[in-house]
Amino acid sequence: MVELNHNVVNVNADTLVKGGHGVVVAVHVSKKGSSGAKCILKNGTTSSAPAEITVFGEDVHDVDELHRRFEAGIYADVTGSAEYIIVFK
Repeated sequence: MVELNHNVVNVNADTLVKGGHGVVVAVHVSKKGSSGAKCILKNGTTSSAPAEITVFGEDVHDVDELHRRFEAGIYADVTGSAEYIIVFK
């Protein structure tokens, strides 16, 4: 069962989710944010890394079945006051 290999991190500010390569499986907005709230997942370890996925946090919702590979790390660049749960392996 591959779902047993998943890791979860809760973010509400800019943070390094994982150094090195990884796969983002899902992103859940667990707390609604203000207008314009978003989480940009970047392929690297800093905020200057290239953007891969943007999840808007103006409503509580789930973005499942992503399975997006990040070669150089996973960095979450968060704007606004929403909270996100990032599921990765």
